[in-house]
Amino acid sequence: MKLLSLFKRSVRGFTLVELMVSIAIMMLMTWLLLSNYPESAIRMTLINNVQTTTLLIREAQIRGSAIDSVNSSLGGYGIYINLVGGNTLSSIKLFGDSVGVGNGGGQSSYGLPIGNGLYDLTPIDETSSNTTLPSGYKITKICVGQAPSSVCSSDPNTSLTVSFVRPSPRPSIYLNGSKTTNYSKACIEFKSPIKYSNGHTRSVEVYNSGMIRTAIASCI
Repeated sequence: MKLLSLFKRSVRGFTLVELMVSIAIMMLMTWLLLSNYPESAIRMTLINNVQTTTLLIREAQIRGSAIDSVNSSLGGYGIYINLVGGNTLSSIKLFGDSVGVGNGGGQSSYGLPIGNGLYDLTPIDETSSNTTLPSGYKITKICVGQAPSSVCSSDPNTSLTVSFVRPSPRPSIYLNGSKTTNYSKACIEFKSPIKYSNGHTRSVEVYNSGMIRTAIASCI
């Protein structure tokens, strides 16, 4: 009898007070989760935009430095970004650098045909793919550096070209379609619709060593 009485006491259920406290805690946790969801979703979309851009640059690096030497129409790959204003959506173009007539290409030290390292629309549209950022997300600034100094621009007319020609995995970094200066680094700044909150500004950095990385910060 004593064992039975002990067993009954050990398997008793929740009291009404314990149940109400448990429900209150669950409701509080649910409210906290739902209240932060919109802001978290916006931040995650921004992170996806940055990672997508990083992967596009990496794709250009791999395809541009190791393109099949039998292919005589392409001599490299690159990405092209043009800052835009107004309601125009920001986008990143992946392009195949043509070696066709009029594109100013040449030959590498290995005798392989290479393009001019710039994004051209004529005589051949070199666009391979165009990735558009979701509405409200913008590429807001482009910075380029030539040690020890750097310059940043948010002018809508600013453009950045990062191109790779075979057989080198090191990029050429050009500003505004000019090959006058091949910069040693570039920074691309992204912002979400919540522009002035922590975690809503990120950047992609490219170095002429071939390193590509992301940063949880604004371009300096």
